[in-house]
Amino acid sequence: MTALSSRDPFRIGLVAIAVGALVGLLVVMTTFVSFGARSYTALLEQTAGLRPGEDVEVYGVPKGEVKSIELAGDHVRVRFVVDKDVELGERTTAAVKVATLLGTHYLALTPAGSGRLDTIPLARTTVPFNLQDVLERGTASLDQLDPELLARALTETSKTLSATKEQIGPALTGVARLSEAVQRRSDQTGALLAAARGVTSQLAASSTDIVGLMRQANLVIAEITQRRAALHTLLVETTTLAENLGAVIDQTRQDMGPAVRQLNAVLQTLRDEDATLKKVVDTIAPTVRYFANATGNGAWGDLWLKDPALPPDDAGCRLGGC
Repeated sequence: MTALSSRDPFRIGLVAIAVGALVGLLVVMTTFVSFGARSYTALLEQTAGLRPGEDVEVYGVPKGEVKSIELAGDHVRVRFVVDKDVELGERTTAAVKVATLLGTHYLALTPAGSGRLDTIPLARTTVPFNLQDVLERGTASLDQLDPELLARALTETSKTLSATKEQIGPALTGVARLSEAVQRRSDQTGALLAAARGVTSQLAASSTDIVGLMRQANLVIAEITQRRAALHTLLVETTTLAENLGAVIDQTRQDMGPAVRQLNAVLQTLRDEDATLKKVVDTIAPTVRYFANATGNGAWGDLWLKDPALPPDDAGCRLGGC
């Protein structure tokens, strides 16, 4: 107790003040100085809703953070940091983009060029909209509105919102959760968009083959259509022929029946006559053969006729009797 009481309170106070100042300086340094990151500046026409603490993305991947925003004359100076492993060339561009439906934003960087980047000028930065342009374009439209009609519309809108206030709260909560989920899965969304870009590039590269395939398909379809038309015509003509044959058969049925019966009778008569003639030939042929054998060697026993009156020996074979 004697040692502590013997110390100078003034010196202790100075040491305490110095320690407090040092701690405060360290806090400020940790706030404004990012370890493992590089600091850059971008000049924007206006903030477009961008706020300190929001992300800085490179090709859709979060790689940094917006540190401060300050007014610099007729434009805005934005200081941000980016991981040291990201190389930003002197032609790098920046754009403020809307991240969610609730109005959160991010600063999108597109690296370009070589060398070292320090400040991105106004010529290479863009914002989603210009408030002054919106106001100037909207003034003419607002002048054309009917104030009384607009007041009644707003009154009805207010009544509707009042009646559905219990449902609006959960709906906005659901939208907020959806926006948070989309923001959390920004990496997967970027990968999905990259895959979609790859598919689109592949389709674009194969567009010539696809067009050729479609043309060949058109030729096949045209040929099929022609064949179908020919088959249809054939079916129609076949149907017409069948109807005509049916009509002819119906008209000649009474005449054809007796004619066919008479034809059968004639054929049977011819068969009977054929059998009779065959029997006659079979009977005469041996007689002629014996007569030829009996008189064929004598010089005076031969018989000559200009036209043979008797059938030859092979007449039966000619009629199919052999």
